Amino acid sequence: MKILMHSNAPWAASGYGQQVAMFAPRLARTHEVAISAFHGLAGAPFDFGPLRVYPGSGGWGNDIVRPHAERHFGSLRGGLVLTVVDVFVLDRAAFAGLNAACWVPVDHDPAPPAVLDFFRDTGAVPIAMTRFGADRLRELNPLYVPHGVAGDVYRPQPQAPQRAAAGLPRDAFVVGVVAVNKGALSRKSLPELIEAFAIFRARHDDAILYLHTELLGSHQGLHIPSLLADLGVDEHSVIVTDQYRYLHEPLAPEEMADRYATLDVLLNASMGEGFGLTVLEANSCGVPAIVTDFTAMSEVCGAGWKVGYERYWSDQSSWQARPHLEEIVESLEACYAQSAAERAALAEQARTHALAYDANHVLEQHWLPALDELARRLPELR
Repeated sequence: MKILMHSNAPWAASGYGQQVAMFAPRLARTHEVAISAFHGLAGAPFDFGPLRVYPGSGGWGNDIVRPHAERHFGSLRGGLVLTVVDVFVLDRAAFAGLNAACWVPVDHDPAPPAVLDFFRDTGAVPIAMTRFGADRLRELNPLYVPHGVAGDVYRPQPQAPQRAAAGLPRDAFVVGVVAVNKGALSRKSLPELIEAFAIFRARHDDAILYLHTELLGSHQGLHIPSLLADLGVDEHSVIVTDQYRYLHEPLAPEEMADRYATLDVLLNASMGEGFGLTVLEANSCGVPAIVTDFTAMSEVCGAGWKVGYERYWSDQSSWQARPHLEEIVESLEACYAQSAAERAALAEQARTHALAYDANHVLEQHWLPALDELARRLPELR
C-alpha cells in the first residue's frame, strides 16, 4: 500500500511531528510511505532518510494535499492519505474523493460538530487516538490506534545526576510544566497551573517550577513573566527552558528524557487533550502526573492524580474543562508527602503503564491491523 502522511514535518517539535517521525519509518518497512508536510518545510521536497517529504505552502496544506497525493500515488485514489492533525482545520472539498483516514484527536466532550461533519461529508475513516475518542466517534465506526512513545529513550533514570547536570538542587521538589503557550484562553490551563504552584510554593520553600514553554506569548499566548509577578512567585523558584532552543532548535527526545528525569511530578491539568503525549512521556520516564480527569487524560495518565473540573463551553460548540485549582494544590501536597517507597512504587506503576504504548507495540498491535482493516474498507488500497 502507498501511504501519504499529511501532517507536520517529522523534525517539527510538535506532538504530531514526533508521531510522524516515530511511525513513518516503521510503516515504511512494509508500505510505500511519503510525507506531506504542511508545517516545517517549504519551497522544495526534502528526504527524511529514505522517505520523501513534500513541502507545504502555508496553512493546513488543503491546497497541496491532492497534488502531493497524485505525485506519490500516480493517481488521486492510488493510495491512502493519512492525516495526523485536527480535522476541523481541513477543507472537506480537498479530501472528498480521496482514500483518506484521519488519526484524529477528540479533546472535547462530546466530539465537536465540525469533527463529526468532516467525516460525514468526506467519507474519510476516523482512527481515534484514545478509547475516549473512539467512544465519542462510535457512530462513525472508528478504528483505534493510540499515540506511541519511544520506551528505550523515555525511560527511568537516576534523578541525582540529571539534576546536577541541570544545575538543580538535589533535594528540591521539582514540578514540571511541558506545554505550548498558545491562545489567549490557555487550553493548557497555564494560569491555573502557575497559580497552584504559587500557593504550594508559599508552603514549601524547596519547591521549584520548571517551565518548558514559550515565555512571552508571541503566538497569541500568555505573557508569563507578568503572571508570575502578579502571583508573587519568586524568580529564584522558577526555571525556564532556553528560549532560543525552544523556538528554533528544539530539544531532542534524549534531551527531553533527561529533563523529565529531574522532575518529581508533571503538572498537566489542561482544559482538554486529544491525547496528552507529555503525560505519557513523563510516565514512561517513571514520573507521575497531575491531570484533569477529562477526555484523553483520564486514560493516558497511568500514575499520578486526577483532578475535577467545571465545564467550559468552547468556540467549537462543545465542552472543555476548567480544572479545580484547590484540587491541583491538594495533588501537589499529596505528591510532596509521599515516602521514598511510595514514590518508587508509583514510578514503577507509571513505567508499566507506559510500556503498553511503546512504539513497536503500537505498530504491531494497532497500526498494522488498522491498515489491513482500511484495505478491507477501501478496496482500491488492496
